[in-house]
Amino acid sequence: MKVKIGLIAIAIAIIVMLAKHYLVNQQSPIAWLSFATVLLLVIGLLLVIPFNLIPFIIFDNHEWIANDSSVKLVKKLRLRAVLFNNISVIVFIATLLVIIAGFYVLIHPVDSVKVVDPANVITVRVSATAILIFLVQILFRAFKYLLRVAAFYNGKADALEFHAIKPETELDKIMDMFTPDKYDISDLGSPSLFDKLPGK
Repeated sequence: MKVKIGLIAIAIAIIVMLAKHYLVNQQSPIAWLSFATVLLLVIGLLLVIPFNLIPFIIFDNHEWIANDSSVKLVKKLRLRAVLFNNISVIVFIATLLVIIAGFYVLIHPVDSVKVVDPANVITVRVSATAILIFLVQILFRAFKYLLRVAAFYNGKADALEFHAIKPETELDKIMDMFTPDKYDISDLGSPSLFDKLPGK
């Protein structure tokens, strides 16, 4: 119920902002309407954000608590997986921002400096393209790596839960089934364009 009220408040605030921008005369701004819109948006965000879950999924995964049951161990593994999933989402958003910023630099090179020589424009664009390629490659590899680690921990948790459901099965075989050896979570290699060259 609280989340629904928050979503409705955010939706109303966005509709009012759009209506104020496109329908209301900009020469005579309405101060109380702006204040009410921002207040409604803040209230909606406060109602929607799950503050009670933030310590569990971002900051504290209870790694310091001793595991006295398989249920607590599974919960800890799930929290680790959620943490890596959240970091992968942050890395994905950072990748999108890098791509957008890179395209902006390519379209509008060096706005703060007056570029007269066309060779300077070409140099800026080539440099921005090279940096963009390397940054996107590194961020995307980190994104895939974090997703693999999250799936690895979820697989371990699934294996423990399956063993708790059917204790007669061997745990080693279940672990191999859910997290096989070919599931690679080794460190990321350094990305390089030279790896793509023929003969490498």
